[in-house]
Amino acid sequence: MPERDATREPDVLELRIHGVSNTPPAAMLGLRAEQVVQVDGDDLGSFWVARPGVDDPHGPPHGVRREAYSWGAMARLSTVPGLGKVSGTIAGVIRALWVLIIPFGFANVAYWSRDLEEPTGRRSSASGGVVRLFGLLLTLLVVTTTATVTLGVVAAQCYTPRATLPGTSVEYVMRCTALPSALDSWARWATGVRTAAYAAVAAGALIVLGVIGSTGLVRYEPRESTTKARGLGARGSARQQRWPVLARPQFWNRAMRSGELWLLHLAASLGALTAMLAWHFLYRDRDGCQVATGFGAKGCFGGTFDAAGRGWSLLVIGGVAVVVAVAVRVTALRLDPMRPPPPERDEAERRARVAEARSSERRSARWRLLAVLLSALALALFVACDIAVANTPDGALEGSAGRADVPFVGLDPVPRAIVTLLLLLCVVGAGARARVRAWLWAPIVVLAPVAVGVAVLWPDAGAARWLRWAAAALAAVLVVVVLVASVRRRGVAHREGWAGRGPFVFLAIAAGFAMLLSAATVVGVVAWLQGPGAPENAAVPPGVASALATVDANDRLRTPVTVEVPHAAVLVTPHGYSQFAVASVAGLAVFVLVVLTLGARMLAGSRTPIPVVPPAPRHDVAGAGALLPGLVAGLVAELGPDETRAVQRGRHRAAFAQRAEGIVGVLSWILLAALVLAIVLPDPTATYGGFAGHAWAFGVQWSTAAVTASVGLLITSVVLAGSKKSLARPWGLLWDLMCFLPRAAHPFAPPCYTERVVPELRSRIDRWLGDDGTPSRPGRTVVLSAHSLGGVIAVAALLARWDGPRGDADPRVALLTYGTQLRAYFGRFFPELFGPAVLGTRSAPAPHVWRLDPWTRAPATANPPGYTLVDSLTGRGRTTRWRSLWRRTDFIGFPVDDYVPTPRRIDHLASEIAPDTYMLAVAAHSGYPETAQYAVQLGVMIDELRLLGRRSNRSIPGP
Repeated sequence: MPERDATREPDVLELRIHGVSNTPPAAMLGLRAEQVVQVDGDDLGSFWVARPGVDDPHGPPHGVRREAYSWGAMARLSTVPGLGKVSGTIAGVIRALWVLIIPFGFANVAYWSRDLEEPTGRRSSASGGVVRLFGLLLTLLVVTTTATVTLGVVAAQCYTPRATLPGTSVEYVMRCTALPSALDSWARWATGVRTAAYAAVAAGALIVLGVIGSTGLVRYEPRESTTKARGLGARGSARQQRWPVLARPQFWNRAMRSGELWLLHLAASLGALTAMLAWHFLYRDRDGCQVATGFGAKGCFGGTFDAAGRGWSLLVIGGVAVVVAVAVRVTALRLDPMRPPPPERDEAERRARVAEARSSERRSARWRLLAVLLSALALALFVACDIAVANTPDGALEGSAGRADVPFVGLDPVPRAIVTLLLLLCVVGAGARARVRAWLWAPIVVLAPVAVGVAVLWPDAGAARWLRWAAAALAAVLVVVVLVASVRRRGVAHREGWAGRGPFVFLAIAAGFAMLLSAATVVGVVAWLQGPGAPENAAVPPGVASALATVDANDRLRTPVTVEVPHAAVLVTPHGYSQFAVASVAGLAVFVLVVLTLGARMLAGSRTPIPVVPPAPRHDVAGAGALLPGLVAGLVAELGPDETRAVQRGRHRAAFAQRAEGIVGVLSWILLAALVLAIVLPDPTATYGGFAGHAWAFGVQWSTAAVTASVGLLITSVVLAGSKKSLARPWGLLWDLMCFLPRAAHPFAPPCYTERVVPELRSRIDRWLGDDGTPSRPGRTVVLSAHSLGGVIAVAALLARWDGPRGDADPRVALLTYGTQLRAYFGRFFPELFGPAVLGTRSAPAPHVWRLDPWTRAPATANPPGYTLVDSLTGRGRTTRWRSLWRRTDFIGFPVDDYVPTPRRIDHLASEIAPDTYMLAVAAHSGYPETAQYAVQLGVMIDELRLLGRRSNRSIPGP
């Protein structure tokens, strides 16, 4: 490599991009914090260089400007709309609430794992509509859970009919004395007013979720190149019709209409609350109709209603109609970027026609959205006012005959119907990449809530029994069709995550985690409210009444309306939540057993060496066998006995972590089974007696404690993990991966930081090369040096530049990645975004879960035909301007093309021993730029770029 020359003006920009570890800029540049200076950007995204005059013996080669791009704050720091940066208690509360939006983030990941190139019309599987409908159900599950706590537990069970204790003037108006003292005064309110207030609290929870989901928004106005702004560049290229999704214009330019989804989810939630409230008050005065089980069989739908009853009926119908209308609109909404139309001679006329059509569509959609939202809001306000002025007697929210089996009748069947639909959509998601057509699954999904409702309302009716069997048969048919379709895709499914069932895995995790949060919330609140935390929450002996009255009178911070209850509060947990708690605890125990078994398997084989390159029976690349021995021998010869043992231990640890795909797949099936049990599992205490009832009660008691404690520890870890920095998102790896793609499936999902990162990175490249109109010296080139997830960002930025002045083949740019997950994870989980047909690399088989080396399977297949990123980075001499480093001791880093060297020589082994360390240290996921292999490959890229850059600038003038 040529020596450094500080006097030469740089003509190569080495732009380093960090990964999931959020490496500080100084560490990326190999310097101390005081030796670097920020040259562009702000607190969220910034570019850094070494300070002038800094003596760096490991500095860049001559003529190279080394910059570090820091983007991690966009994924991990948040501001509250209207408040900006906050700290203290508010910041801790917001960090705790971030846990609630994790299921929405998984739903958004499922949206982008579906088949993005599926056909439209009757051949479509409507997979995007499936995931968006799934996201709407997640919102309704949150609203139902909140309503269960506020209406079904607190409003219906904590405020009892007024009664005066003999010999005192104290009224028995509260059972749940653990409630905050501020709510004691609500005991004086009429039941209707109190119910309306708690319903407003349930609706307000949705607003809070929307605000939390907006705390990570990043604003950025991307700087377009002059050619792109003029509508020139590669727009006339015939290859544009084959461009991948990430190369299509406007993908990273906030083209997703998540704002419309936000309002639609709000309207559906208001409609659901309206229907549940009106349903309850429609039957509150009818004997035997305060419990939903057997509702229709008891004749609750028969008889005549007075004027008030007919009004409640219309409100129920109106609320259901709003939910159905929103579901239809959410399913039909198109959010992903369209494939660009073929180029026309008159580009201006085409663009004007497209703009006019889009404007007309937006106006029509805006009016429809406004009508649905206003209808939902009007119904919610009307039912709230009607409840507030209704002559509701004390105790009207309780079950019949003073029992509280299902204290709020409208809440009983709704959660089960929502969970049933979530399960069915998970099954449909298993066939999303198998292209199971919408006309097959849609009728089953529509029939499912009808069958659930019939099963609850008419449990013994003959017609209902036949309808339930018909629904079960159709669901079985759907499962069989999905399995058959998956088998038909066996030829390509092995190249995709979880054999092409990636959407199912992400949806199952989202549904299971959402239900886990719901169950922990309900059972935890019930356990807290009926705990003996206050002296009033216990059976009161006659002689203690006066003492309790004195305690209450002396408590000036509390409204003296609640002092005691005649009996200890025993609250009823609605059906389904305790069942899921038991099933989830049992399932997680199985999951832990599976992980421990894998760990024992790895421990038992720890003495068996893992080779550098996983063995394969045969390889279809000519010359690979000749390349491999010399490549491996050069690294192994440098290792001594102690180093060899340390490296083998590192390889075993990395191999265990690289089974993540299979382990996550097992977790998704366990969560799906828990959801099924939450629906079908009966309550033995009500059905059976003896040992079964006692065993179930014991299981409920311990599983409730386990679920509540687990979620509590989870939230506590979130709060403490981000406490060192105001509003710093914890678990950076989770947020970095979950927030990478634009939110399109759920409006409350964590915002996408890449909508700023990619345009900002592209803007820096264009500015250095002069593609944005900035005067630039000819002959400049760029090397994107990206680590881990930074490699995915770099690929997205390169694809976004395909509409620039050099089109999809710019010889002035090269790519150097290391420790990246492009092939093993992103390429398998999102084939249309980062798969072999996009990158041009060889497909990766799935890791084997039980073998010692997870990658000892069939060799990868050849890269598919078509114009890809590798083609755009390959010059006339067939030299690929892409190099990638990897090592077997890296637990999350993989080759981008293949373990076995190919003639293109993209992948290169890096040293597994950390360089320049006093003590022996095995290198894992970091330290690639410090290796000798990095310097060699960087030098090769720079020499190639300079050669091609001189040729390119002589033949193609810049803008």
